[in-house]
Amino acid sequence: MHSFGIIGAGAWGTALATVIKRAGHDVTMLAHERSVVESINSKHLNNDFLPGIKLDPEIYATQSYEDIINKDIILLAAPAQFIRDILTPISSRLAAAQPLVICSKGIEQKTGKLLSEVVSEISPNSVTAVLSGPTFADEVAKGLPTAITLAC
Repeated sequence: MHSFGIIGAGAWGTALATVIKRAGHDVTMLAHERSVVESINSKHLNNDFLPGIKLDPEIYATQSYEDIINKDIILLAAPAQFIRDILTPISSRLAAAQPLVICSKGIEQKTGKLLSEVVSEISPNSVTAVLSGPTFADEVAKGLPTAITLAC
């Protein structure tokens, strides 16, 4: 069993957490909003971002990076414009060859860089992958058929 940390508890991060947990892995989500953390941990719902989807009670949410940085694989599901600010303070504490999976769409607006460039710049010793596909978070969380690609 692998342990996964997901930075970003929006619709996409929450949907990915459901799939990872369904596959039998440990998953911890980092949320910016305290109300989201409390709702995921006590009600097993994230109605702010993915309403109506019951979450596995073993999915844990936190606001502490300490609960995320030692996971086997870290998924970056926060909005593209925050990836640099999220990774910069923790990059020196990540394990060598730490797998970082970019799950966010877009480019960094202030630099025009792809997120893979941003991640490689901030955490050059990490193994960077990009997850993409024609998916919708609620359909993924419900277990409906979809296609997704992971490249690294």
